[in-house]
Amino acid sequence: MMKKNVLLEQAHALLVPLISKDDVVCDMTMGNGHDTLFLSTLAKVVYAFDIQQKALDNTSMKIEGLDHVHLILDSHEHVLNYVQDFKGAIFNLGYLPQGNPHITTMTDTTLKTLNLLVHHMKKGDFIQLVIYPGHDEGYKESQAIDAWILTLSPHVFQITTTHFLNETARPPYLYMIYKTKDES
Repeated sequence: MMKKNVLLEQAHALLVPLISKDDVVCDMTMGNGHDTLFLSTLAKVVYAFDIQQKALDNTSMKIEGLDHVHLILDSHEHVLNYVQDFKGAIFNLGYLPQGNPHITTMTDTTLKTLNLLVHHMKKGDFIQLVIYPGHDEGYKESQAIDAWILTLSPHVFQITTTHFLNETARPPYLYMIYKTKDES
């Protein structure tokens, strides 16, 4: 029996009240398409990004016939080349499950994209990050994101986190970043 992924279930549950049928959302790391498919049930339009053709192939099988989902073979750092106005962005960082574990999200690119997004966000927009510190690059990425999170103004953003408190082997965790007011 497959282990239940409680963190991803919680991540999805957090998105349900945030996304309406009028919204455009971005899956910044499409992977095997599970999040992309989930977002397609909530949003008007979904843009999903990945740098691996295998991810696009796997996802295209899941979303066959859904013309409101756009799969893009490009890095998430180029999101604004494809879509300018969107309600939220989700990241499921790390490497493609059942893929090459050496092809992974990279700290510099993730931080560049996050900085781009927070400057583009409007009041009511969100970013969701599921972070996997269990592998070397994921650990480096998690440390950098943890530090970056602390730079966001508490007057403009509210940030929540979900952690496994009883696991010791660098388990995955989640951040939700909500923009609660526009800068003045």
